[in-house]
Amino acid sequence: MSRRVKKTEPVSVPATARLAKPEPSQRLQTRDSDSDAESEPDFSAFHIGNSVAHNPGDYRDGSITQISLKNFVTYDRMEVTPGPHMNMIIGPNGTGKSTIVCAIALGLGGRPSLLGRAKDISEFVKHGHERGSIEITLASAGTEIKVCREIVREGNKSIWKINGRSATFAEVQKTTRKLSVQVDNLCQFLPQDRVVEFSKMSPQELLKETQKAVGREDLLQLQVELAEHRLKERQTMGELHRLAQDVDSLRKQNEVLERDVERWQAREAAESQLRVLEALVPVVRYTDTKAEHDRAKEARKNAHAHYLEVKNAVSDGVEEEIEQLESQIAHSERQRRQVQDELSAEQRTTQQRTSRLERFETRQRDLSAELEEIGKRVQRRREQIAKLRAEISQLEEAHPAEKPQEGDSRELLQVASELSKQKLELKNEIIQLQDSQKGLLRSNRQLTTDMSSNDRQLRDLDDVAVRRRETLRRFNEDTFHALEWLEKNRSMFKQHVFAPVCLEASVANPQVALMIEAIVPVSTLKMFVTQCDEDYHTFTREVNDRQRLRVDVVRFNRSLGSFRPPMPQSDVRALGFDGYALEFIDAPAPVLAAMCSRDKVHEIPIAVGKVNNERIESEKLFREYVSDGTRFIITVGRYGSRSATVMTTRVRSDTRLLSSEGESDEVRATRDRLRQEIDEIRSKLDENEGKQRKLSVREQKVRDGHRNIEAREEELRLERQRIAKEVATWERQKVHIETRRAQLSSMVSEEQRGEDGGRVQAERQKIEQQLRDNARERAAAIAEIADSLSTMTDLVHRLALVGLGGQSEAQKLAELKAEASRQREAIVEAQKLYEQAEASYTLAKAKAKQCLEETRKLTDEMTDDERQAVRDEQARRGRVTLEDLEIELSTCRQRLSMAANSGLSSRIMEQYEERKQRLARMESSVLELKLTLRQTRKRKMRLRERWEKPLDEIVAKISTKFSEMFDQIRCMGEVSLQRSGDGVVATDAEPAEDDDDEQHASEPRDDQDYGNWGVEIRVAFRKSETLQVLDNHRQSGGERAVSTILYLQSMQHMVSAPFRVVDEINQGMDQSNERMIHEIVVNTACRAGSSQYFLITPKLLPDLSYHPMMKVLCIFNGEWQPTSLNFTKYISDARRRPAAAAR
Repeated sequence: MSRRVKKTEPVSVPATARLAKPEPSQRLQTRDSDSDAESEPDFSAFHIGNSVAHNPGDYRDGSITQISLKNFVTYDRMEVTPGPHMNMIIGPNGTGKSTIVCAIALGLGGRPSLLGRAKDISEFVKHGHERGSIEITLASAGTEIKVCREIVREGNKSIWKINGRSATFAEVQKTTRKLSVQVDNLCQFLPQDRVVEFSKMSPQELLKETQKAVGREDLLQLQVELAEHRLKERQTMGELHRLAQDVDSLRKQNEVLERDVERWQAREAAESQLRVLEALVPVVRYTDTKAEHDRAKEARKNAHAHYLEVKNAVSDGVEEEIEQLESQIAHSERQRRQVQDELSAEQRTTQQRTSRLERFETRQRDLSAELEEIGKRVQRRREQIAKLRAEISQLEEAHPAEKPQEGDSRELLQVASELSKQKLELKNEIIQLQDSQKGLLRSNRQLTTDMSSNDRQLRDLDDVAVRRRETLRRFNEDTFHALEWLEKNRSMFKQHVFAPVCLEASVANPQVALMIEAIVPVSTLKMFVTQCDEDYHTFTREVNDRQRLRVDVVRFNRSLGSFRPPMPQSDVRALGFDGYALEFIDAPAPVLAAMCSRDKVHEIPIAVGKVNNERIESEKLFREYVSDGTRFIITVGRYGSRSATVMTTRVRSDTRLLSSEGESDEVRATRDRLRQEIDEIRSKLDENEGKQRKLSVREQKVRDGHRNIEAREEELRLERQRIAKEVATWERQKVHIETRRAQLSSMVSEEQRGEDGGRVQAERQKIEQQLRDNARERAAAIAEIADSLSTMTDLVHRLALVGLGGQSEAQKLAELKAEASRQREAIVEAQKLYEQAEASYTLAKAKAKQCLEETRKLTDEMTDDERQAVRDEQARRGRVTLEDLEIELSTCRQRLSMAANSGLSSRIMEQYEERKQRLARMESSVLELKLTLRQTRKRKMRLRERWEKPLDEIVAKISTKFSEMFDQIRCMGEVSLQRSGDGVVATDAEPAEDDDDEQHASEPRDDQDYGNWGVEIRVAFRKSETLQVLDNHRQSGGERAVSTILYLQSMQHMVSAPFRVVDEINQGMDQSNERMIHEIVVNTACRAGSSQYFLITPKLLPDLSYHPMMKVLCIFNGEWQPTSLNFTKYISDARRRPAAAAR
C-alpha cells in the first residue's frame, strides 16, 4: 500500500503545510466535478492556513531547507520543507517521525550506530526495495547545497553526491564540518533511542560535547593540549627524579672503581706475557682445522662420484612402460564408466515401466470392484422398500388418531404470572435486607480492623524500635516503604543490607544524641548501606528505578579499621572533649564505616561541657567539633595568610531520628487519640449488633413466604410440562410417519418406471469396455519391461569383460612402480651420503676460516713487539698440540691470578672511562630536563589561562540560564565545572645548582588533571530536597527528560551549530512539566537569530502556546489512512468551530 506524508498544522498556527506529491500510480481517483465535497485534493499544490514564505536569507548557513526521501524505512516517497526556526514534527506512533531524524543523521554523514537502531546502513532501505535515497538541502551563503546519499542494499554501500556531482564520504564530512553540522554530538542531535544516554554521559564526556556544541572546539583542543602537557610534565618529573638517582649511584660506583684501576695498572705488565701464549692458541687451532678440512674435501669428492654412478644406472624404459599402462588403464576405466552409465539409464527406464504396469493393475482391480457394486445396488433398493412398508405399519398402529387436549394451560399461565409477581416482590425485599446486613457486616469488619490497628499502635508506642520506625515513617514515607520492601525481599541479596542508619545506630546518652544529629545530616540517617556492588545495583534498580522511591543507598569499600582519628584519644580528652563522635555510636561496623566515609564522625570530637575554643581555632586542631550545645565549623583560607573562619550553630533541643528513650508530647497525644477512637468504635459495634438482629428476624419471615410461592410454582410447572410433552410426542410421531410414506412412494415410483435398470446396464457396459482397454495397455507394458531386462543383461556382461581387462593391467603397473621405487630409493640414499659429506666439508671449512679470522684479529690488536714475540715462541716450540698449549696457558693464568689476587677483569679501565663519560652526559641531561620542565609548566599555565577563563564563563552562562529555567518550573538546578586534581601544590624539591635554578625552584606547579575535568548537572525537583547530581539512577525518566531538554535549551543562545534535533524528549513528563517545558523551548527557539530547531513528539497537550516563527509539521502516514478525505473542507470546518463557539 502506498504511504503518503501530509504536513498540516493546528488552525491557530500561521504556518505552511504541503502534501507530498505521489507517483502517478499512487494518486487517488477523483470524482465528478459536481461532488466537490467528496473529491480528492490536488496533490501537486495544496496549501493550508496562512502561507508563510521563507526567503533563503532567513536560514542560517547549514540550516536544512528541504528533506527528500525515497524508499527509506517506512516511506515510498516523502518531501518536507522545514522553517528556519522552530519545527515541531507531530504524528501518531509508528508513522515515521523518527525516520525523519534518521534521515537527517544518515544523510549528513552520520553512522548507523549513532541512532542506536541498526548496525548496517542497508537496513534503512524500505522492505521490498534494493535502493533508497536521502537528499538534504542545506543553506549556504544565500545559496543551497544538496547532499544526496543513495543506499544500496546489496553490498551494504552508499553512493554520495553534492549538488548532483559524485563525491566521496570525506568530501561530505568536509562540507558538513565547514557548516558546523554536528550530528554526532548528543547536545545538538538527540535521537529517540539515545535520549537515555544523555543522563548516562560522564561529566568528562558532557564537557567535551558542550564545548563542541557552543562552537568552541578551540577550547576542546586547548583541553587536549593541557592534558598532553600535564602528562609530559609528569613524565619529565619522573624521568628527572630517576636520572638524579642514577647520577648519584653512578658517582658512588666510580669512586669505588678508582681503587681497582690502580691495582689493574700494576697487573697489566704481567698480562703481556699471557697474551703471547693466548695468541698461539688460534694458530694451533687453525692448523688442526685445516687438516680436518682437507679430509672432508676428499670424502665429499668420493660421495659425489658414487651418486653419479647410481643415478646413471637407472633405466628410462620402466617409466615409459608405466606411462603406457596408466594410459591403457584410463581407457578401460572410461569404457567401464560408459557401460555403467548405460546400465543405470536402462535401470531407470525399467523402473518407470514397472511403475506404469502397477498403475494398470491397480486400475484393473478398481474397475472390477465397480462392476460388482452395480449388481448389488438393485438388490439393496428392493430390500429398503420392504423395510419401509413394515416400519410404516408399526408406526400407524402405535399413533393415536385424535390429538391430545391441551386443557386449561392458559389459566395455568395466568396463575403462574401472579405467583411470579409475588415472588419477585419478596425477592427484592430479601435483597434489600441482605444488602443492609452486608453493609452492617462491612462496617463491623472495618470497625474491628480499626480497633485492632489502634490496639497494635498503642502496644507499639511502648516499644522503642517500633517508635523509631513510626518516626521514620512520619519523617520520610519513601524510606519507610523501601524498608518494608527490603524486609520482605532480603533473599534477593548476596550479603546483608542494612536498614536506614537511624534504625541501625543508637546513642545511649540523650545529650550526645542531640550532638550526633547536629553533625550527621538527615540524608545519612535515612540511607541504606550495602556491602557489595551487586547488592547496590540490585537495590537501586528495584527501589529507585522500578518503584521510583526517593531513597539513598551507599556502598563504601573501606573497612572501619582504615579510618584513623587526626589526634590520639588521650590528647582529645586532655582538651576537654569527651571523645570522638564515633565512640558514642553503637552500630554495625559497615554502618559506622559509611558514616566515617560520608560525615567524618571519626574526626569530629564532642564535649557536653565547654572547651578552649580559642586554642582550637588558633592552632587549627580540628575542622569541626561540638561543645556545650554548639556546633563549630572552622574553615581555613587557601591563600594569603590562611586565616581561619568559624561558623557556629546551636544544637537542636530535641532529637528527630536517634531518640531512644522518653515520650514526647506527640506520642502522648497519639495515645489519647487512639483510646478515644477505640471507645467510639465499641459503641458503634453495639449499635450495629441490634440492627443486625432485627434484620435477621424480618428476613426469615420473608423467606418463608418466598418458599411457599416457589412450591406452588413447581406444581404448576409440572402440570404444564406433562400436557406439552403429550402434544409434542403426537406431533413428532405424525411427522415421522408422513416422512416415511414419502420415501416409500418415491422408491416405488422409481422401481415401476424402470429408470434404474437402463442406467445400470449403461454403467456396466462402460466399465467392461474400460477393463478391455486397460488389459491391452497392461500387456504392452509387460512387453516393454521384458525388452529392458534383456538390454540390462547384455550391459552387465560387457561391464564384467571390461573389469577383467583392467585388473591385469593394474597388477602389472603395480610391479613396475615397485621397481621404479627401489631405484629412486637407491638414488636418494646416495644423494643423502653426498649431502652429509658436503655438510661436513662446509663445517670444516667454516671452522678453519673462523680460526684464521681469530688469529688475524688477535695479531692485529698486538703491537709489533708482541707479534715478534709470538713468532719467536712459535719457531721455538715447533709442532705443538692444542691440548698441550691449553694446559700451559691455564697454568700461566693461575700463576698470574695468584700473583695479583685482586679479582679484577680486563674491562676495569673501560668501565671506569665509560662511567666517567656517562656521568658527564647524565649531568647534562639533568640540566636539560629541568629546563624542559620549566618550559612545559610555563606553556601549561599560559594554556590554562586561555582555556579556563572562557570555559568558566561558558559554564556560568549555561548555569544561569539553567537555573532560570528551573525556577520557571518551580524547581532548582545548577551547572558547575568539575575540576580534577589537588590544585596548586608544594614547590619542586630538586636541588638547584645556580641562581637561575634557585629562582625557578620556588615556582608552584599546577597538579590539575585536565583530562578529567567535567560538567556536573545538579537538580532538585522538590522543595525539601537538596541538589543531587543528575545520573541514570537517582532521577525518574521524566525528571531526566526535563533536565536534558533544559540543559540543551540553556545552550541555545550560544550554539554555533546551524540546527538542533530532539526526538520525543517529552515522553515520561507529567502534564504540568510538559506544558512549562514546551513554553520554554518555543520561546528559546523562536528568538531572532536562534538556530534551526527540530522537536519530534507523538502528542501535544491542548491549549499550548505557539509562536508565529514556529512551524508545525503533522505526519499522516500508514495503512490506517482513509481512502478519501477532503483536506480543504476538513481545515475549513476546523477553523469555523472556534469562531462558532465564540459567538
